Amino acid sequence: MTKKIVLISFLVFISTGVFAMQPMFNQNGVLHFNYKAEELAPAEAAARKELEKDLAAFVAMPAEKRTFDNTILGYYRIFQKYHRALGVSGFLGYVSTDKNLRDAVTALEMQVSQYMVDVSARRDIYRAIRAYTDTHPQLDPVQAKLVKEMLIGFKYKGMDLNDEDLETFKALNKEEAQNAILFDQNIREYKDPLYVTREQLTGLDEDYIQKLQKTDDGKYIITLDYPDVIPFMKSAEDEDARKQLEYKYNRRGGEQNITLLEKSLTLRRQAAHLLGYKTYADLQLEDRMAKNPQTVMTFLKDLQKKLTPLGKKETRQMVTYKNEKTGKKSRVVYPWESAYWGYKYSKEHLQLDSEKIKEYFPSQVVISGMLDLFGNLFGITFKPVQIPVWHPDVKAFAVTDAQDKHLIAYFYMDLYPREGKYKHAACFDLVSGEEKQDGSYQTPFVAIVANMNKPSENTPSLLKHSEVETLFHEFGHVLHNALTRAKYAPQAGTSVSWDFVEAPSQLLERWAWNPTVLKKISRHYKTGEPLPDDLIKRMLDAKNFGTATAYLRQNFFAQYDMTLHTLDKTPDTTKLYFDLTKKICRIHLTKNTIPQASFGHIMGGYDAGYYGYLWSEVIAEDFFSEFEKNGVFDTNTGLRYRREILEKGGTLDENQLVENFLGRPVNNEPFLKSIGLK
Repeated sequence: MTKKIVLISFLVFISTGVFAMQPMFNQNGVLHFNYKAEELAPAEAAARKELEKDLAAFVAMPAEKRTFDNTILGYYRIFQKYHRALGVSGFLGYVSTDKNLRDAVTALEMQVSQYMVDVSARRDIYRAIRAYTDTHPQLDPVQAKLVKEMLIGFKYKGMDLNDEDLETFKALNKEEAQNAILFDQNIREYKDPLYVTREQLTGLDEDYIQKLQKTDDGKYIITLDYPDVIPFMKSAEDEDARKQLEYKYNRRGGEQNITLLEKSLTLRRQAAHLLGYKTYADLQLEDRMAKNPQTVMTFLKDLQKKLTPLGKKETRQMVTYKNEKTGKKSRVVYPWESAYWGYKYSKEHLQLDSEKIKEYFPSQVVISGMLDLFGNLFGITFKPVQIPVWHPDVKAFAVTDAQDKHLIAYFYMDLYPREGKYKHAACFDLVSGEEKQDGSYQTPFVAIVANMNKPSENTPSLLKHSEVETLFHEFGHVLHNALTRAKYAPQAGTSVSWDFVEAPSQLLERWAWNPTVLKKISRHYKTGEPLPDDLIKRMLDAKNFGTATAYLRQNFFAQYDMTLHTLDKTPDTTKLYFDLTKKICRIHLTKNTIPQASFGHIMGGYDAGYYGYLWSEVIAEDFFSEFEKNGVFDTNTGLRYRREILEKGGTLDENQLVENFLGRPVNNEPFLKSIGLK
């Protein structure tokens, strides 16, 4: 997942940054993270005053003096100045250990989001820009694309509405923006741990148990963070404890998030209607690869049809296995059982134990191997550097070009969970690359934030293979942002169509299954031995175990999202969630759970866009087929991919980007083959 940390994301095309009390960069040209809660509001007030002054001068400029540089780029630079004055403290709302700072960031985000709705809907600014674009200036293709996207953005901000409708539209956007901020905060701050006895931890290994915190009366605390939940659901023999934890986990965010989601669906639909669109999905998809919701639903339902027979077979297999082991005659596997019985089956029949496999994946070995692998493939090097970070766990690296040694980017890795931290895994684009006015290039700054297994006194941080895949995935986003050479920041890195943005990250996951790579990135934390050949073979043989079930689940998320944003009225989101899960995945969810309350994607940028994960995976698999032609470590293919995809960012239409690299339109055959359907 990729996230743009932007308080001003409601503008037409601003793409990076968020707050600073001192210059955004220190004297060495790197970011600092020294922010105080009480300084945020005064800093923003001063920056806003400057912004208003700059906008007044921008609007007053005579039409005959307008150029691409002083109007199109001038508009962008005004807001860049504003958010550079505000730095990256908004990012700290996701990662800081200081709750006062996190709360202050959230409060200011809400304030600024309301202000930016007004600023982005100012007709005098729009008229000033149209005074230039209506002259039909001669532009190169990249400039023309930037102008086109800017004007589409103004359209989406209601500039073609009458005054009364514009005020209504702005009010809808303000409320929706506030809801999204609160929704995310509610997930981050939600706490409802499970307290268990030592006996209830039967089935879990000592490494896991040693890392758990304990209450004063000696009970063990199972938080709702991934490193606690996933092993517990897979290995705890106490079914009642698993049932309790599954219930708690699927109520994260609370009932307040249901209210926020359903209100936002209504607001989005009303805003889309004001702009003349039938549905919110029609509005969102108009400028994406898919173009319309009908294309998306055809894609999803076709894939669902192909997956369902295998999904039914997998379900019957698990039910049969469960009944064999329990002596019962159950017809279903319940949500608190699926991970448990799936894990047992994989250990017994596939001879795979993910808890044992992770002993071969110390995080530092994986990271070192990953950096070496992709460094060689894409012609770059990585060097640990001592620069300011926001927490002692964070590691920082300088990215340089392997040939001419010039600095390309900085990136950070924040891999372990802590209180108040972002709960999922994502790449955060902190500073985008762009050509500066003096002709030099702005160094990008990028961060991976995740929640993986922490080291203990006796063991290093050990990653499950699924976490290795996650790390490779997020690193794909890092490289997309870090290696950009786009001239303009609004087109840099991951500033691409939302149904293409995941393709570069999904591509890198494919190397996490390569036998040579698995040898390279594995060292048993006790013996130092790499993964044995027979274990690698069993992993590859079992790669598609549960594939249909997993992809049907992704298909469900995408159809749920698209359905919510194409209905004529806001539904009972819980009932729809339960109904579609049963229909698509053939799963009976736990009564009184509210899984959509923690479905952060649907409120955080992937609204009417979750299908993009599946859509872009088709592209990613086709990309990988191109690497396979000359060997997946072929540097010529890697450098060509770097030039044609990673460096280009959003400077070209995404379909053109794909064709430039493949030499043809995308084909779904590699994807179908990869998941075992052909």
